[in-house]
Amino acid sequence: MGKNDEKLHNLNETVWAIFIIVLVSLFILANFLVGFSWPLFAVAMALGFLISLRYPKSGFLAIIFLTMVWERFFTLQSFFVGKVEYKLYPLDILMLGIIGGLVIQWLENKIKRIKFNATDWFLVLFIIINIAYFIFSAFILKSSTYLAFSSLKNYAFYSLFYFIALYLFPKASDWRQLLHFFLAGAVAIVGFIIFGIASGSGLWTEYTPLSTEGVRILAFTHGLYLSLAIFPVIFLLVFRKDLMEKYRPWPQILLLAWTVGIAGMLMRHLWVAILIALFLAFILLPKKSRPDFRRLIFGFAILVLSAAIFTFYFSALLPQSEISAKTNSISGALLERTKSISQFRTDESFSWRNLVWSGAYHELRQDIISGIGTGKLIYVESENYRDYVEIRNIHNSYLSVFIQLGLLGFLPLVIFLFFSVKNVWQIKNEKIDLYKFSVLAIIAVYLVALMFQPYLETNLLAIFFWISLGLGRQLTEIKN
Repeated sequence: MGKNDEKLHNLNETVWAIFIIVLVSLFILANFLVGFSWPLFAVAMALGFLISLRYPKSGFLAIIFLTMVWERFFTLQSFFVGKVEYKLYPLDILMLGIIGGLVIQWLENKIKRIKFNATDWFLVLFIIINIAYFIFSAFILKSSTYLAFSSLKNYAFYSLFYFIALYLFPKASDWRQLLHFFLAGAVAIVGFIIFGIASGSGLWTEYTPLSTEGVRILAFTHGLYLSLAIFPVIFLLVFRKDLMEKYRPWPQILLLAWTVGIAGMLMRHLWVAILIALFLAFILLPKKSRPDFRRLIFGFAILVLSAAIFTFYFSALLPQSEISAKTNSISGALLERTKSISQFRTDESFSWRNLVWSGAYHELRQDIISGIGTGKLIYVESENYRDYVEIRNIHNSYLSVFIQLGLLGFLPLVIFLFFSVKNVWQIKNEKIDLYKFSVLAIIAVYLVALMFQPYLETNLLAIFFWISLGLGRQLTEIKN
């Protein structure tokens, strides 16, 4: 394909991706305004599926943007036939179209046939084990078929995003397309930050209530996406200074706005994960890039501190104003959540995790090799609390996999993750350092965060994890 033909093809894919985004967004908006509309759902999903079948990358780019903006209303929107609920989500329909399109292109030799390495086969093994456990748990152990299928879907189906990303992004132009849609979604989230500040409470924050006093100004999921988006921009400013200079000061303004959102989502484990990822990035960066990285981070920290001081000073001048009340409310919640990190023994969410993880460990001891199977609940009890908790919802993805699949399923996943990170880190090519360190930083955030929330058990949290691993694998293919 010539250069002009490639540009035309990429433009075509971009246009179709935007068309899917508009179509599905209209369906979601109609859900808010008039309720579920079967005709609109059928039209939007049928066209989205067919376009994804013809242009898999268009469907993929649309998924990126739609997930970042509409989160659960795109990724978890089920439909009813009569009184029966079917959990085939818009995300699933587009994903099936993408997979079908890739299979067709692979059979027609229109995409590069990548030879699987040992790392890939460990993920394939993990998927096969999950399929076997679903059959065994649902039909032999008689576990909850619904819960067992949910585990199968989250561990085996959505992990296919790894292979989708591996095949869809073989060229630099493909990566630029992805970066544009990803950052466009992050820019759109700024609107949610503004809404949260103006209203005093973020949109859709009720789905993740706090264990301490305070109100989020941004939903947890939106905060997660911004926590990932900051790294490509940071490394663009480090590795592409000349290119980014012409956009000044917009990258800095975006980082500031996103930082406000990340702080306002009040998710402590993500704050810690981001700091760890930044620290690791500084250590692992090439020596010649470290001064630029250090100046950027310290300069930005001063900017954030200056903005905070100005905001508090302005609100202090108008103590009876609505601005002052909102500033005090937000700062109070932020301070409370920050303090609770060092007071975890008395924090409700930490106490709940300790109770549930202890109960989960007690169950695991019965069979550490094969686990207890999927679709199970565990009984936990304390002086003031008794409940049956789904294994997939114990707020620790590592432990969830370990308890359900035992060492038999846990080890393939851990080995896959270890070699995925190692293979990306070993790439020696300065021309792709921007992408290499962006991918590694995003994976680092996830590897820390997996210990504190059901990331792998929730599609709108997990897909960017699998995608980043697939992109890292693709980097090992184009390193030369």
